[in-house]
Amino acid sequence: MIIKTKKEEFESYLEDTSNLYGNASSLHIVKSRGELVELIRDFNKHKTCFTISAGRTGTTGGCVPLGGVIISIEQLKNIIEIDKNNKTIHLETGLTFKEIEESAAKNNLTLCACPTESLAFIGGAISTCASGVRGFGYGSIRNYISEIEVVSPTGDIMIIKRGAIFSKKRLFDFEYKGKNFKFQLPSYTAPKIKSQAGYFVHSNMDLIDLFIGSEGTLGVVVAGKINLQDKPDNIFDGLIFFKKETEGLGFIAKIKNLKEKKLLNPTSLEFFDENSLNMLRGEYSFVPACECAVYFEQAVGLYDKPNILMDKWVNLIEESFALMEKSLLADTLKERERIFEFRHRLPQAINEYLRNYKQLKTALDCAVPYLAFTNMYDFYKEKAKESGIHYVNFGHIGENHLHFNFLPKTAEESITAKKYMEIFCKKAVSLGGTISAEHGIGKIKKPYLKIMYDKSQIEEMARLKKYFDPNCLMGLDNIFEKEILFKL
Repeated sequence: MIIKTKKEEFESYLEDTSNLYGNASSLHIVKSRGELVELIRDFNKHKTCFTISAGRTGTTGGCVPLGGVIISIEQLKNIIEIDKNNKTIHLETGLTFKEIEESAAKNNLTLCACPTESLAFIGGAISTCASGVRGFGYGSIRNYISEIEVVSPTGDIMIIKRGAIFSKKRLFDFEYKGKNFKFQLPSYTAPKIKSQAGYFVHSNMDLIDLFIGSEGTLGVVVAGKINLQDKPDNIFDGLIFFKKETEGLGFIAKIKNLKEKKLLNPTSLEFFDENSLNMLRGEYSFVPACECAVYFEQAVGLYDKPNILMDKWVNLIEESFALMEKSLLADTLKERERIFEFRHRLPQAINEYLRNYKQLKTALDCAVPYLAFTNMYDFYKEKAKESGIHYVNFGHIGENHLHFNFLPKTAEESITAKKYMEIFCKKAVSLGGTISAEHGIGKIKKPYLKIMYDKSQIEEMARLKKYFDPNCLMGLDNIFEKEILFKL
C-alpha cells in the first residue's frame, strides 16, 4: 500500500472535473483487494471517514473528500479472465475503459456501453451507472454487468451474481455466508426514463442493481464480470451541420421515429447548439456558420449492407436541408477519430473555461419523456436568455437528455446560475423527468434531489445507507447530507 500524508503529494485527488475542491488528511493507494478489506476494517475500528477515488472524471464531486481520508483503487488493475466463448471479461475495477477495450479487442470483442471518457475507471462507471455517447443504442452499463464483488463499508465481502437474489416487493430478506440480511427499500417510484438520481429501486428487484449506481455509498465494487459484444464489422460516423436549428431538430425527430419503427438503429445521436459550436470553432476550422450540428454513429452488422445503409443516411441528411458540403461522413478509423475528438473536446473546453474563471461547474443533465422534450428545450433557451449568462446546451438528444452548462465568469453570475439550475430541475420534474440522467447526484446536486423526492423519501435512502454503513464512514455527503444519517 502507498500512503501519502503531505497534501502537496495528493492534491490532484482532492478534485474532479466539477472543479469542486475538497480536503483530506491522507491518501491510501491499495495494491490488492485484500489490502482494501483490511484498510476499511481498520478505518471502522478507529471510526475514520473515507472516500473512494477512481479515475476522477466525474462531474458532481462524488469522489471529492470533504474530510477524512482517500482510498484510491487505481492499482486494482488485474484482468482475471476473458472468456471468449461466453463473451465476458472478469476484471478488477481500477482498469480504464481504454485498457479494457485494448484487451477485449485482442479477442475481437468490445464493450459497447462505454462512457464517453476513455480514461474513466470501470469502477467509477459502475458506481454511477454510466452510459455515455452510445447510450442511444446500447443503454447504460447496468445492462452488461453479470456479477460484482463488493466490499461493504464495514469490510465484509460479498459476491453478487445477477439473477441470484431478489427482493419481495420492497423487502430484501436473505442469507449470505451465514449472515442474515433484511432491509427495506425506499418507497419512491423513479421516472421510467434514463435516470441516475438517488438509489435505483423498484419492487422485486435484483440485488446487483442496488449497488450499481449507488455512488460509492453502499460499498466498493472491487471486481466484476462484464458482458462483451462482437466487434461490429464496420462503423461510420457523421457530423452534420444545419443552417437552422429547426432543421436539425427535425432531422433528429426523423431518426428517432425510424429507430422506434426498427428501420434504423444508430448507436449514438448527439446534439450541439450554436453556442457549443461557437466554443469549438476556433480549434476546428471545418465548423461552418450555422445554428446547430448533429453527431451520429452507426454500427454495421454482419447482415447489413454497408452501401445501402450509408445511402439511407445520405438521403435522410439531404432531405433534411443539412449543409451537405460542409458536413462530415467518416467510415475510416482516422476520420472517425477526428469526429469523435470533436465531440469529446467540448466538455474539456467547458472545464478549461471554468477553471480559467475559477468557477465551479454549473451544469445539469436532466432528462424528460420524449413527448416533453421540445417543451424542456424551449424552456432552457427562454430562461438562459433571461439570465444573461453565457451557456452551452449539447449531448444525448437521442435519449431526450442534454447537458446544459452555464458558463459564469464571476461569483455573482455563479450564484444567479445556481438559482436557474433549480428552476430547470423543477421544470424537468414537472414534465415527468429526472434531475440527473447519468452523472448522479454526488455532492453538487444534493439540493436538487429535494425537488424530485420529499424529505421522508430521502430519509428512506439514508436508512438504507445506514444499514450497510452503521458507523456512517463511507462516501459521506454523496447523494444526501451526512447530517440526515446522524439524525436517524
